[in-house]
Amino acid sequence: MATYLRIVDVKLTTTTEAFDLPEWKSLLARDPNRHIFLTQEYNRVWWEAFGSNKDLYVLTFLDPEPVGLAALMRDETDRGRRLRFLGGDDLSDYLGPITAGEEYHPLVADALLSYLTKEMVDWDYFDAKCLPVPMGIADRMVDAADRLGLDFTIEQDEITAVLSLPEDFENYLDKLDRKNRHELKRKMRRLDREAPGSRLVTSQPETMDQDLLAFFGLHLHSEGLKGKFLRPERATFFARLAEVFAPRGMLSLDFLEIDGKKIASTFSFVFEETFYLYNSAYDPSLKRLSPGLILVTKLIQRSIAQGHRLFDFLRGSERYKFDLGAEALPLHSLVISRG
Repeated sequence: MATYLRIVDVKLTTTTEAFDLPEWKSLLARDPNRHIFLTQEYNRVWWEAFGSNKDLYVLTFLDPEPVGLAALMRDETDRGRRLRFLGGDDLSDYLGPITAGEEYHPLVADALLSYLTKEMVDWDYFDAKCLPVPMGIADRMVDAADRLGLDFTIEQDEITAVLSLPEDFENYLDKLDRKNRHELKRKMRRLDREAPGSRLVTSQPETMDQDLLAFFGLHLHSEGLKGKFLRPERATFFARLAEVFAPRGMLSLDFLEIDGKKIASTFSFVFEETFYLYNSAYDPSLKRLSPGLILVTKLIQRSIAQGHRLFDFLRGSERYKFDLGAEALPLHSLVISRG
């Protein structure tokens, strides 16, 4: 163990036993900014799907009890040996360390970069993306990098869109911009008029395999980049997520159906009173009916009824998210170089 900044010890785990560390779960329960992408379950599934040709480094910070944990991975790029937070940035919308509270952010950031600098010499740059700006962890890492004399660049990279949910659906509609509320109600009336048999359907354990195939099919027939998103390894990843999260009540695979035909679908997580809209697809031949928008609206209505606190649209600046009342949450992108 190595000691930095006060009495913080750093414990390194480099095998998949890291996903069974008891402090991972206990620290996550104490982190006020915890989210689905920090869970052991998500990171284990991601590593099993995409961890080949990468090295795993899970650091536990002790003071003397666990106060933080950072799951990292290393791979090779044209720029050299790259460190990243586990999960990458293509399928994980939020990244960063786990801490026992915001007061530990400076301590964990300093211990993390001190350990990487003094104990792990086999890396060239740390590419840290998808760090939520309001949580401040990127700023604390910049402070630590500056103290250690490391070169860095930081910028606001992407955004996510988050909707705070009121107590009832009518109150939600009332809070929408007048124009957006009128447009949403118009589209809902049109669907009811042209497809009176439409309904929201949620996958059940006995239909999950068949429903995943329907979700994949909608994806593959989508227009533009979305139609190219679901490569075989990603389809396997989504299937594995469903297998792990559905029995825990943490996954929601939903469809908008018209007379038994699935015309839109969403693949979502449910965690800590937050509904995470992770992925979606719809039948482009029925675009005029706005099936994707209607499905998401129905999910917002259901989330309110179930008492969820937040509806997180996750990454992306698509206009419909903000038309539905979401607010932007910016993400920091930080690159730290050894020099």
